[in-house]
Amino acid sequence: MAVDKLQAIIQEASYDAILLTGVENPAAAKNLRYITGYTGSYGFAIVGPDYKYFVSDFRYRDQVAEQVPDFTFKEITKGYLSVLLEIVEAHDIQSLGFDKRIRYSEYEQYEKLGCELIPLDGVLESLRVSKTADEVAKIKKACEITDQALADILEKIQVGMTEKEVEVQLKNRMIELGADNTWDRFIVASGPRGAMPHGMASDKVIQKGEMVTFDIGCSYQGYYSDLTRTVAMGEPSDKMKELYDIVKDAQQTCVDAAKAGITGRALDKVARDIIEAAGYGDHYKHGTGHGLGLDVHEEPRVSAANDKPLELGACVTIEPGIYISGLGGVRIEDDVILTEDGCIVLNEFTKELLIIE
Repeated sequence: MAVDKLQAIIQEASYDAILLTGVENPAAAKNLRYITGYTGSYGFAIVGPDYKYFVSDFRYRDQVAEQVPDFTFKEITKGYLSVLLEIVEAHDIQSLGFDKRIRYSEYEQYEKLGCELIPLDGVLESLRVSKTADEVAKIKKACEITDQALADILEKIQVGMTEKEVEVQLKNRMIELGADNTWDRFIVASGPRGAMPHGMASDKVIQKGEMVTFDIGCSYQGYYSDLTRTVAMGEPSDKMKELYDIVKDAQQTCVDAAKAGITGRALDKVARDIIEAAGYGDHYKHGTGHGLGLDVHEEPRVSAANDKPLELGACVTIEPGIYISGLGGVRIEDDVILTEDGCIVLNEFTKELLIIE
């Protein structure tokens, strides 16, 4: 269990316990959920080397009993600080690690606990890198929903629709297929807007002959997918076909090279070398991939900035692209699980260039 791993870290750490909270903070809430299994919107946990408490109020009492049965439950009746202070004093906690992504206003409250507060840098996130079989199954299901939603919408998409209209249809279809939720915004970038790596869906009308890049995803039981495909609305130009072939080669070669133990920098270089050799290195400036799980973007990174070996069981994206201002762009992305001798690709959507007539 994740909490067992955390307690093992605390036994060797310079702090006495760790405080977890996700109140009004979605990023920190992911760590609270990972360690405890709690999916509610209000709760705190204090984990020590041989104790673990969960703190919330009467609204979540039954939910905590169901989702966090192995923690000692403390119900809030006169303010959460009084309950946290009770735990701190009971275990003589002198130093308390905390998720540094909490808001400063929260930090000001925790200062009142009277113990040293130590911001945790990557401790919690590192536990989330290597995925369990259950986590992989959830990400895989999210990928299946995303693949199917895109396939369904491409049967309906037409020249003359706006990017936002397509975005809405994709989101609705994902929910119909069983997704918990979708990303807040999808990238649906058509024609020249394809040169924008983060070209969120706009009111632009999709024109005949344009390439359209879709960067989309959903969550299933809290775990996310992240799929990018670029399709053509009618016969594309020879130039765009050339770009597509280069990106497809770079992406597939990178997938073939992906495995546990390779550094993020080395894997990034596999895709980057192909695009640079084709003369488009100046048009590929973002990293090749990132971790995926409870967050759409988490550790580890597949980029020149990461010289650490990628962990066994990590889920990462592989998404090289080429972007030329005034012309358009191409990006192709898969989600993969790293194994000892390669990787498992979780997406099944074709990477052949689709021409939608």
